[in-house]
Amino acid sequence: MKKPNKAYGSAWRKVRPVVLERDGHRCTIGMEGCTGVATCVDHIVPLAFGGAPYLLDNLRASCVNCNSSRANKLRRKPSRRW
Repeated sequence: MKKPNKAYGSAWRKVRPVVLERDGHRCTIGMEGCTGVATCVDHIVPLAFGGAPYLLDNLRASCVNCNSSRANKLRRKPSRRW
């Protein structure tokens, strides 16, 4: 079993289900390979770029594929698209 990320504590455990419920457990990113089923919560403005960690306006539901693909793209070159 994967260990939880220590950066995400009790505040994250509270806000994560709120975001998933708000977005109807549907992926809001829709990149190529999107499964449509949200099991992750994505920071629109990543924490590394100064995004707010728990602000609902900076969070959206995403599927694993979109979340991983977006993270890989951000490592290569930041984009204003997000």
